[in-house]
Amino acid sequence: MLLDIRHETTLNYASPVNYSIQQLRLTPREDSTQRPLNWKVQAPGNARRSVDAHGNVGHLLTLDRPHSELSIVVSGTVRLADGDTWMPRDAGTLSPLSYLAGTRLTEADEPATTLAAAHLRARRDTVGELLDLSGAVCGAVRHQPDRLPPYGAASALASGMGCGADIVHAFIACCRAVGLPARYVSGYLIDPAGEWAAPHAWVDVWLASGPAQGGEAGWVSVDVIERSLAGHGYCRLAVGRDYLDACPVRVAGGDTVSRTVTHVSIHAH
Repeated sequence: MLLDIRHETTLNYASPVNYSIQQLRLTPREDSTQRPLNWKVQAPGNARRSVDAHGNVGHLLTLDRPHSELSIVVSGTVRLADGDTWMPRDAGTLSPLSYLAGTRLTEADEPATTLAAAHLRARRDTVGELLDLSGAVCGAVRHQPDRLPPYGAASALASGMGCGADIVHAFIACCRAVGLPARYVSGYLIDPAGEWAAPHAWVDVWLASGPAQGGEAGWVSVDVIERSLAGHGYCRLAVGRDYLDACPVRVAGGDTVSRTVTHVSIHAH
């Protein structure tokens, strides 16, 4: 399937600024599940392209004139693969063991360890156990989309509420607590009819003896919020240890953004 995407993000600053820096991860990854075509990034200022350690294509956007609003538009076509797209083949430059390291947002404290022990009991590394864990995490953390910025797995599990990113963080913390490498994925969730798309986040988990033919090791993509595998209908932007590594737009420095408005439109053909 070919997917034409247009993604516009508008940042409104609390007060006018003379200089701003944004880290953009708005270019879809190229891997076994997808291939971006004719991708463009349009924004005022200077956008310098680079590829980070996780294999994400990013742009460092700097704007050095007074402004109180910033609009970033990306557009292009992505070719999505058919088949078992919930098992992405991604060689990457980092060992999967890199995604065992804890971060502030994915700290595996006692609640995460207890939840993991209860729902990854057999340690068979099966897809069924991962889906069971996703249901348990969603039961423990009520989804509150407006609870921003992400506060992390420990906060979400302690309070029983969190944004989508923190539900993902809680799941990652549980996986890492039992020695399963897990990474945060940002991208788009696309409806089956190809009529709409929305920014979304899910998880890749590395299974040492996975569901692929022959039991080969590999990544398995899990949509924790939807309690399902993240297969057909998902477009990947970036991966990382947590939200800060993979979020589509990250504002650097001390400037305060009072409002962020995002609009995604698609056309499937």
